[in-house]
Amino acid sequence: MPGVLGDLNRVGPVLGGTNHPPAVGYKGGFRWNDGDMATTDWVPQALTAGVSGATNVAIVSWHYAATSPDKGVRISVADISDMSLSAVNYRHVLLVRPTSSGNFTAVPVHGGGLAWYGNYLYLADTSQGFRVFDLTQIREVDASATCETRIGKVNSVWCAYGYKYVLPQVSAYVVPSTLTSPCRPKFSFLGKDTRGTTDVVLSGEYCNSSDAQCPYDDSTPGLGGRLYRWPVDATTNRLKTVNGAAAPERAYIMNEPNVQGVAPIMTTTATTSYWLSSTRYSGALFKVSTGASRTAYLSGDSRWARMPEGMHATGSGTNLWTVTEGYQGSTSPSLGGRVVFYVDQAAVD
Repeated sequence: MPGVLGDLNRVGPVLGGTNHPPAVGYKGGFRWNDGDMATTDWVPQALTAGVSGATNVAIVSWHYAATSPDKGVRISVADISDMSLSAVNYRHVLLVRPTSSGNFTAVPVHGGGLAWYGNYLYLADTSQGFRVFDLTQIREVDASATCETRIGKVNSVWCAYGYKYVLPQVSAYVVPSTLTSPCRPKFSFLGKDTRGTTDVVLSGEYCNSSDAQCPYDDSTPGLGGRLYRWPVDATTNRLKTVNGAAAPERAYIMNEPNVQGVAPIMTTTATTSYWLSSTRYSGALFKVSTGASRTAYLSGDSRWARMPEGMHATGSGTNLWTVTEGYQGSTSPSLGGRVVFYVDQAAVD
C-alpha cells in the first residue's frame, strides 16, 4: 500500500462550494477525473476507508459493466488526508485471483461491498460470501501496451489489462451449497462496525419487488433485505470461526428496499442503529434503529445524493463517507455525477 500511495497517477478535483450533491450536513468531497466521470465500462460501487502509515485512505470498488472480456473489479486507492487541497490523488488497482503458481485472472463479481480490517480487504461475492485480499501483497505488473488486452503471465511478463498494480485474492468465506434460498443469504454490500466489544463486518442484501426472498413494492410492503453482523477476531483481523465455520452473531430485517450500503451511526455506542444508502427514489439515506421509526433523506427533496452506493463512518464518529455510481450519464457533481463525499453525522438528525 505505501508503494501505491507513493505512485498515485490520477487527479480528482475537490468539489466546490456549490458544485456538490445537495446532502444534509455536507462537508466536502471530490469527483473523479474526466475519463472516470464519463466511462460506461466501469461503475463505482463500494467504499471503505482506513489508515496506511500516516495517510488517510479511501478505497472504492468499480464493477466492470462491459463484456468480453470481463475485467471483473478494480479498486481506486485515494489519499484523503487533506481535503482542503484542490484535488485528491488516486490510482486504480485491478483485483485478481490466483489460478496457479505464478499466474492469475480477473475476479468476475459485482464488487458491491468492501470492508477494510488490518491488512485485509473484504469484498462481497453476491451469491457466495466474502472474498479476502491482503493489502500487503499488492504486486506491480507490466503496464505497457502489450498488456492492455491481456491478463496473467504472457511470455516473460505479467499483464493486468494495462493496470500497473494488482491485488491478489488470498482467501474466501463461502456459503455451503446445501443452504438454499430463501434462507441462503446474499452479499450485496458490506460495512464495518467498531462500536461494540467485538468489531464486526456488516453484510446486507439488495432486494426489490422481483426478489422472491424479500419482496417489496410500493403497494405491498415486504420485509426488505437482511443485515448480518459477522464478528472479527481482533488478533488476526479475520472472521471468527468455530470448527472452521464463520457465523453471524445477529441478523436484522432492514425493511427497506434497494439498499446499497451500510454504516454504523457512530454518534451512539448502541449497535442497533445504522445508516442505509438506497437507490430507491433515485437516491436516499435512511437512519434506522431497532427502537424507532426510520428517518429518510431523499434526493428528490434535495437532502441526499442521487444513486448512493457504499458508505464508511469514521471511528471518531464525525464523518459519514459515501460514493455514488452516477445518475443518467450526468458528469455534474451537483446533478448526479459520480462523487465521493462526506457529511457531518451529527448534522444528519
